[in-house]
Amino acid sequence: NRHRSNRRMRAFAVFLLGILLGALSWGAAYLVSGTFEPFDNSTGFFVCQAVLAVFALAIGLRVGMLRTLLCLVGAWLGMNAYAYVFGSSETRAWFMLLLFTSLTLLVFPAMAGILGGIVRAIQRKSGRTGPSSH
Repeated sequence: NRHRSNRRMRAFAVFLLGILLGALSWGAAYLVSGTFEPFDNSTGFFVCQAVLAVFALAIGLRVGMLRTLLCLVGAWLGMNAYAYVFGSSETRAWFMLLLFTSLTLLVFPAMAGILGGIVRAIQRKSGRTGPSSH
């Protein structure tokens, strides 16, 4: 079915976008704070989340909550891949811990994406449809 294939491709594109955004958020935190890990500086911590939250809200409004969560899974993979590839040997040594602690960077973005998905659902229910996800 062509419609189903298009939906899968869009979901995959959202996932890939998440990977890119995850790496971008980690890099943006470094540019602003001067520390490689966002956890080492509160400014970097919030910048990393802000980058993801802005996009998560936009994606939630555009295509809904479930694809936003898919994007955030990709972001989690992207930020951890970025840390592993560009980090020091110490960063790689603590990689398993990073996999769990990096989840804290997704709290505000997840809330923003969920909010966007809720607003989108309310708009669709009231007949004021925004951009279509089909």
